[in-house]
Amino acid sequence: MIDNKRSLNNQTIYQVFVRQFSSTHDFNGVAKQLDRIKALGTDILYLLPFYPIGKKNRKGSVGSPYSIYDYTEIDPANGTLDDFKNLLRLAHEKGMKVIIDMVLNHTSRDSVLLQQHEEWFYHADGKPANKVGDWSDVCDLDYSHKALCERITDILCYWVKLGVDGFRMDVCSLVPAHFWAQAVDALHKLDPQLIMLGESISADFVRAIRRVGCDAMSDGEAYNYFDMLYCYDIQDAQGPFFQKNGGTLGAWLNAVLDQEGRYPSDFVKARYLDNHDLPRIASTWHGDKLKMLWALNFYLKGAAFVYAGDETSFDRQNSLFEYDEVAWSFGDEQKDISAYISNLAAVKKHEIYSQGYFDINMQGENAAVCSYESATALSVGVFNFADKAIDVKVSVPDGTYENLVTHKQIVVRGGMLTVGNDAVIIELKK
Repeated sequence: MIDNKRSLNNQTIYQVFVRQFSSTHDFNGVAKQLDRIKALGTDILYLLPFYPIGKKNRKGSVGSPYSIYDYTEIDPANGTLDDFKNLLRLAHEKGMKVIIDMVLNHTSRDSVLLQQHEEWFYHADGKPANKVGDWSDVCDLDYSHKALCERITDILCYWVKLGVDGFRMDVCSLVPAHFWAQAVDALHKLDPQLIMLGESISADFVRAIRRVGCDAMSDGEAYNYFDMLYCYDIQDAQGPFFQKNGGTLGAWLNAVLDQEGRYPSDFVKARYLDNHDLPRIASTWHGDKLKMLWALNFYLKGAAFVYAGDETSFDRQNSLFEYDEVAWSFGDEQKDISAYISNLAAVKKHEIYSQGYFDINMQGENAAVCSYESATALSVGVFNFADKAIDVKVSVPDGTYENLVTHKQIVVRGGMLTVGNDAVIIELKK
């Protein structure tokens, strides 16, 4: 594990689907926008899989990047190895780390690994198969084979030696713990500060996999091997709120607070509003309410997560199986929230958000007061999703403060603060 894992709570991850990011669909198209990406406050650039895609049972005309043919090659559509190395170099020069998506639960149905070692794969009815029926373009790996564990570990080490700073591990919960123990030990011998972000899964998914007689790790187990995990453990609470499908602010934030008692004291969550598997948040949230949601999500304890296109309120979920570029809206005053996100990322880098004790207090059904407190500092964030201004109780001395979201002055009187369409974040020394 990296030193001072809590420091990841101060960081912002920017997710890029290389194929959909630019008109050239390649690493060079990403490299050309690195200055802008850095200006958003990005600390970690995360790239979706860019490896060759299998052809057997391929979905769509281009195929899913999660149906990997060869773990050690680059799909020519995304560029060359030299292009990738150049992107790494430029990102590092700008002070960003780069993590790459690795899909170790399964490969394509015609992968190099399957052709070489069919015995390394999960079988059903005597044939290589997968445990999740919808994933018809892949076959699952069987990590009971020691030689497979060694081969996959060597593959991961290959990418670290090329200079990547870590991995986002797809459905990490479905890959057994004994493999992660071996792999993480080997990887950290190469780079003790390597970042391990795991796409952990929901409790329902864990139960479904266990129901068919296979193992699946809980988040609690996964934190033995990963520095950060996804929030699918609370997706049943946050998803309906994000999509305005019967969810409530209170249900989401109660689930967030519940995480504080479930996991190790230094646990880190990647706080996303959307990603490549979910509808775009701008498809259901707009204007001031969308900004309020972004402000709250950045404020919550965890690493902030931005999916490329979010900064200009792109509202269509990109296809995983076709060319489907982001339609950028730079300069559109209603849609371009780049500066807003940049400011939130800058605030998040303050020490209090990794070192302070985090708490949430609901103020009615539509507003929340969140806080971080340490021995020397206090931060209070107020987020109002009501359709009108409301008065909320805040535990700060009466006085005038700068709202770090808008950089305007706000006043606390009698322990009460009026909050309208703008999120409020104030910080003070104790």
